[in-house]
Amino acid sequence: MGSNKNLLLIIVSLSSFLLSTNAVPGIFSSVGGSVSPTLSPVDDDSSIFGKALKASEQVLKTEPEVIDFCKGTENPTLCADTITPYFQSSSFDPIKALETEIKATLNQSMKVADIIAESLADASTGKVELDALDICKSQYKSIIETIKEAEHLINQQNVVDAYYKFSSVISDHSTCEDAFLESPGISIPFPRDSLIVYQLGGNCMAIMDGIVWLDQELHFRIWPLNVTLKGTFLFIKQAKLSFSGQEAVK
Repeated sequence: MGSNKNLLLIIVSLSSFLLSTNAVPGIFSSVGGSVSPTLSPVDDDSSIFGKALKASEQVLKTEPEVIDFCKGTENPTLCADTITPYFQSSSFDPIKALETEIKATLNQSMKVADIIAESLADASTGKVELDALDICKSQYKSIIETIKEAEHLINQQNVVDAYYKFSSVISDHSTCEDAFLESPGISIPFPRDSLIVYQLGGNCMAIMDGIVWLDQELHFRIWPLNVTLKGTFLFIKQAKLSFSGQEAVK
């Protein structure tokens, strides 16, 4: 009986440890310390981010887990705005939050790919710009494929491999931007959309980095329990349900 009680205490502690970045300073810190311009909430009501912001204005006040979860990401405001609407009627789940941010990155990347295709088809587009757009077309094709592969890995609870695979999204994005920066007399025709891709991708990297770090810490500190990443979240989910049930009885 005593051992079961101790195990429950450990599991509940793990739940708090995972869901609060205050318990682990810097757990979701930006990967590589990259610095980028601050992106304010999108004002365009037609954008997915504008809709997310409107839907989350009231909910954010009652979802402190989302705010804590997004601290230290590339753009915490964008992170919270895209994640919050998906937890209005359900409890917060870190893996679901990661999946949501990855999906937002995929949707935004597909939007940019469409813009590139339209620009390439425009007869008024100059040769220098066409050359840069061709590079971006190739890079965004790679970005979209990589994100889909990362999604599949996350569905298998394989965050480690998803993290390393997803890193190429950032490098491919940089290659596209460099194609314009290194071409005289032209500028990238979709700067804001490109920035959103970069910051959403950075958010995903920071979240995965935090999850991978936490999993490694759990294996190191409590290895006798043979806790896997998938098992960790299952334990935490069960502990939260059990703990909530006890509180309800009281």
